[in-house]
Amino acid sequence: MIVSVAANAQDSIAPVDSNFYIFLCFGQSNMEGQGTITAADRNVDERFQAMRTTDCDGELYSWRKAVPPLARCGVGLGPVDYFGRLLLDSITPHNPNIRIGVVDVAVAGCDIQLFETVNDADLEYKKTAADWMQGMIAAYGGRPYERLVSAAKEAQKAGVIKGILLHQGETNTGQQTWPGRVAAIYDSLISQLNLNPDEVPLLVGEVVTSEVGGACGSHNAVVAKVPNVVKNAYVVSAKNLAGKSDNLHFTDNSYRVLGKRYAKQWLRSAGYEINELPDSVVEKDVTACDKYRWNGKDYKRSTKITKTDVLETDQNITNIINLTINKSVETELDPVTAESSYTWPVDGKTYTKSQTLIFESEAANGCDSIVTCELTIHGVGVNENTADEQVAIYPNPATDVLNISVPTCATGLGRIAIYTSAGVEVVSTDFVSELESFDVSNWSNGVYMVWVTDVEGNVWTGKFVKTSK
Repeated sequence: MIVSVAANAQDSIAPVDSNFYIFLCFGQSNMEGQGTITAADRNVDERFQAMRTTDCDGELYSWRKAVPPLARCGVGLGPVDYFGRLLLDSITPHNPNIRIGVVDVAVAGCDIQLFETVNDADLEYKKTAADWMQGMIAAYGGRPYERLVSAAKEAQKAGVIKGILLHQGETNTGQQTWPGRVAAIYDSLISQLNLNPDEVPLLVGEVVTSEVGGACGSHNAVVAKVPNVVKNAYVVSAKNLAGKSDNLHFTDNSYRVLGKRYAKQWLRSAGYEINELPDSVVEKDVTACDKYRWNGKDYKRSTKITKTDVLETDQNITNIINLTINKSVETELDPVTAESSYTWPVDGKTYTKSQTLIFESEAANGCDSIVTCELTIHGVGVNENTADEQVAIYPNPATDVLNISVPTCATGLGRIAIYTSAGVEVVSTDFVSELESFDVSNWSNGVYMVWVTDVEGNVWTGKFVKTSK
């Protein structure tokens, strides 16, 4: 009876599928995924599976189709999504029975200490973790590393662990002990899961690089040292992968490309040949006036602009712009004063009011040519004596004294201004009586214009002639 029961129990346990390749994934927010999930991202092959590492969307440790998000509920698109897709596409031609499974445990903002359980270091870290992080840690049973191990052991009942993916380090930027700590966690996983380190590589991703504005890009020099302490470790490049405006997280497209780079690195380590798409260069000459706006930046000088973008195919496309900036021509002519009208030679038009004259045309370099001139018109249609019966200018011509009689209602409230025929002001003063007199004995001979303005803005204009005795 005992033998029979044991045999029946053995028959009820599904055998391990050697074609089910399982990958353990851990880290902080970029491993969680902070990208926007689109309808295309949700279109996933049934052979790409994800294990539930929290119980937010189903039974803990159960398998489901790897529709994002793959870590805890509420996060976004991450590198693991396209890592699994490219593996399927690349291995299927060689092995049509292949399946890919991922086990993803990640906590945004966490220090590497959260995955160190020696002497309960992770629990010590948890005590000081920010309030917003506590719920994330709790989703993994309070100990994310232990959840990763438990999930991995469950996964081993169905398939074979083929690799470990890590994306973490922003919180530990610049810490030279980081590679050794990563190596200790890797060694612990290998030991606890009875894995052969020669058959299970560690893939470590770079953070958003300094070249594209990454706030923690300097940490990539530390990431580069991991292969020095883990024999079977590889660094996954983030070169040219754009980051979001926070300079910490990758853009949606960059998550897709980074995931494919993880996949390519694993495929190379496993001996698969990768058919890389050729990079392309697009070069063009651009001429602009005064400035040229490209990629969110204004260029005001002639220069050569080079920018490399990465397509979702992980193909680099380099744009080269040979930029020539021509300047608009702005010419300000000397001010002009006229008696009643002025014909501007620049445009051939006649003007009868004071104003700024503006003429726009195209310069030889193809940019705007703008000519301006300040025009002052002093008098319009006045006779030699007065522009209005209310204002009297006498004697006219004047030799020694010039008298100007103004209306009683305006006295004390206005101004009198006298100009040469060239528009140069000779005198300007308030009038305080009905009759104002000016000593003109030393003035040059010629025609002068008189401008009388009261407080209400009424203007009387006239002219007189200064002569010698």
